[in-house]
Amino acid sequence: MEKFKVIDKVSWHYPEGNNCPNLEIAKSIFIAIMNWLKSNRLLTDEGEEIFDIGIDSEFSLTSAMLTDRGNEILAVHYSKWLQTLKYDEDINTRYFNSVL
Repeated sequence: MEKFKVIDKVSWHYPEGNNCPNLEIAKSIFIAIMNWLKSNRLLTDEGEEIFDIGIDSEFSLTSAMLTDRGNEILAVHYSKWLQTLKYDEDINTRYFNSVL
């Protein structure tokens, strides 16, 4: 069994992160990636259930929420995607279009 891993947390972006101006923008990062993961069938049942509950300031993206393929993709590409984001622009997942 693979080890449980916290991939990212809303609180790591706001208030703990650098330059993220508010909680709504921090949450929008997770809404975008979770929508992309869900639409590409990369969430486990647990991940879909958690996403359906909603993203708040306590939300964490974890390995248990992702299928094996979802974990593989994020292990390679998630930090690179984060580096492309600009808090003053709409958060999007275009970066991931070529990784499936």
